[in-house]
Amino acid sequence: MSVVNLPQRLTHLAPVSVAAIMALSLACVYASALPLPLRLAGLALFALLTLIQPVGGLVCTALAAPLYLMPTSIDAAGRRWLFPLHEIALLVTTAVMAGQWAIQRIQRRSLPDPQALAPHIRLAGVTYAPHALLVLAGVIGVALAVPEGRSAALREFRWLIVEPLLFYGLVHATRMPRMLLAGALALSGAWAATIGVLQFVGLDLAPLIGEKRAFSENIIVVDGVRRVTSVYGHPNNLGLFLERVWPLAAALALGLWGEKRSTPMTDSQGVAYAKVCLEKIEAKAQGRTVAQSLPSALTPSHPCVSLSKESSRAAPLFFATCACLALAGVAVSFSRGAWLASVVAATIIGASWRLLRTQERRALRWLALALAGVMIAAVASLALTLRGGPGGGSVDARLLLWRESLSYLQDHPLGLGLDQFYYYHNPAFGRSRIDPSLLGTSEEYAAHPHNLLLDAWINVGPIGALAFGWLLLRFYWNAFSSIRERRDLLAWGALAAMTAALVHGLADRFYFVPDLAIAFWALIAIVERER
Repeated sequence: MSVVNLPQRLTHLAPVSVAAIMALSLACVYASALPLPLRLAGLALFALLTLIQPVGGLVCTALAAPLYLMPTSIDAAGRRWLFPLHEIALLVTTAVMAGQWAIQRIQRRSLPDPQALAPHIRLAGVTYAPHALLVLAGVIGVALAVPEGRSAALREFRWLIVEPLLFYGLVHATRMPRMLLAGALALSGAWAATIGVLQFVGLDLAPLIGEKRAFSENIIVVDGVRRVTSVYGHPNNLGLFLERVWPLAAALALGLWGEKRSTPMTDSQGVAYAKVCLEKIEAKAQGRTVAQSLPSALTPSHPCVSLSKESSRAAPLFFATCACLALAGVAVSFSRGAWLASVVAATIIGASWRLLRTQERRALRWLALALAGVMIAAVASLALTLRGGPGGGSVDARLLLWRESLSYLQDHPLGLGLDQFYYYHNPAFGRSRIDPSLLGTSEEYAAHPHNLLLDAWINVGPIGALAFGWLLLRFYWNAFSSIRERRDLLAWGALAAMTAALVHGLADRFYFVPDLAIAFWALIAIVERER
């Protein structure tokens, strides 16, 4: 038996169980205090298990994404090498899968037929056009980098363009269940939020995890409010990640809980339901339309009918716990943007849940809209009360950063390059147009303009901004199509998470850090797999 064709019983191990063992082996690699041979043994075990269950490597990638500011160190060849843990997991998974594919091709002694591949290549050209545009924009972003920022541009190209696309591609290649992908994101947010909550109550575990490559303290006081950073460099980064995580967890918790309460069809109802479905499939294949529709008694009325029926009884509790922990992390971050984004996400999930359950009741629609308005007004008022008025705090600084960014783009319409805003904005490099009022403040060292459109244009130029716009339009089309056709609550969760990211991204980051990039492509993959 070849190395590739491992015993069948090993490949049937539960992905969650294998992923747990892989996470432990990856923790051995991360622990710099352990001897190098033991760390290498952990890496070898991780690679072996990736060969058995490739999705476990992707689960570990998502779990380790928040640790990008706490890289592991390896002393070799007379110098210290730093590697983010999620990058190790992703590259090992990629290498194992690429090697497995190559060995299979060699064993079969066959190459793909170019004529047979031609239709697939044309389809891929259309499907992955925005992805290719983003790669092209990233290459241009590296070429535009200033000499002192070239290494930073190359690093960002690897972290923010190549590796997230590898993650996205492997999710499709392994046919990773979208519930498992959402669960990995939920768990990553839950543990990061737990670190933040413990910091808020006075127990800081972040130094025990690793050395943070950031200049801020783990707990900072802003406007008289105690804010926590968890494993991040700033409280806003904690809120930015968690607002993308908890809507997925909440949607799955609601969906699985409702799935357990739904009444199954009788045998006769199931037969009638199957007949109507088969007639529709045959008619679609023949180009006809069928007027017959499912009787209301047979129509799956639950919003999560497309979720897996194999979920365990503990699944709703798991996702509900992750959602609650992530929301607690958003709360203790005291990020006004994350609060508002979370209210928007909660409104989308809550309104969709009620409306999908009650069909077309106009009264409930108006009630949901009124409730949403009250919640937004209440939370916005609370945020302004705790963190200062609308003309104070960080609002004025953001307006100045936006004005400065526009002045750079007037002279550099193709953008500044990947991670180059700092090398223009910081007066130490001689290119700055910073407003004098920002000198001597933390904003003097800002690395991004705090706006998703400006950030995209500065980093990857108009081509990259077009690629992101294309991807987002396709995301919302796929999400709404899934919701309309299958009434899928997980699609609502992904839509709520992406909308929250866009809302907060108007005044902060949207994509250009590793954890947000991984989360972005995970949300894209979730709605695409549903389609």
